[in-house]
Parts: sequence; C-alpha cells; structure tokens
Amino acid sequence: MLLQLSPLGVVGGFLLIATLSTLLANTAAYFVLGNEAELRQAIPPGVAMATVGLTAAVLPAAATIALALVVDFGVVRLAYGLDRRGTAMITAMHYALTILAAYGINSVLAIYQTAPV
Repeated sequence: MLLQLSPLGVVGGFLLIATLSTLLANTAAYFVLGNEAELRQAIPPGVAMATVGLTAAVLPAAATIALALVVDFGVVRLAYGLDRRGTAMITAMHYALTILAAYGINSVLAIYQTAPV
C-alpha cells in the first residue's frame, strides 16, 4: 500500500515536529544549564531532530534511533558550546523527553481512534 502525501502535509508535519522538538530541547537544556538555556539555542537541535524524523519512513527503527542520537549530540554540542559531559546530559534528557512525549501523543491518538462515533 502506497502512502499518499501532500507537500503541504509534509511541510506542516515537519514544522510541527520541529517546534515540539525545539521546546523539548529547550526544556532539556534548562534542566541541565538552568537559566543559562535560551530558546534560540534550542532551534538547531529541534530542526535537526525533525529532519532525522523524516528518515524514519525509509530506515529501520534502530538506525533511526542511532542516527538521531548522533545528530542530536553533534548539534547540541555546536548550539550550546558545551563539553562532552554537558552535551551528553542534554542529549539524554532530550531523548527521554521525546520518548515521553511520543508515548503520550500515541496514547491520546489510540484513545481517539477507539472512541465511539
């Protein structure tokens, strides 16, 4: 079965995921850095994760996860200018928050899809 996508849907989904990932990256940085974290620094990791998310349709899940962790580590290091330890802490927190958000959104959608008409 072929997946039918419109360009507007792809762009809209990308922007939605990039926005959510940016907010999650900023939250992760706030947990690690405190008040030194700024939202503008979280934009590159958010956009990078949305871009990696587009590869999930063609790559196996394990490859997508590995690619996401490597890209997130690199972009967080460039965006925040931290050492390896600080970068690893923000990357791990960003990954954990993303998993929690994805689980929550998936649960809400599952409930919505099983609701009576």
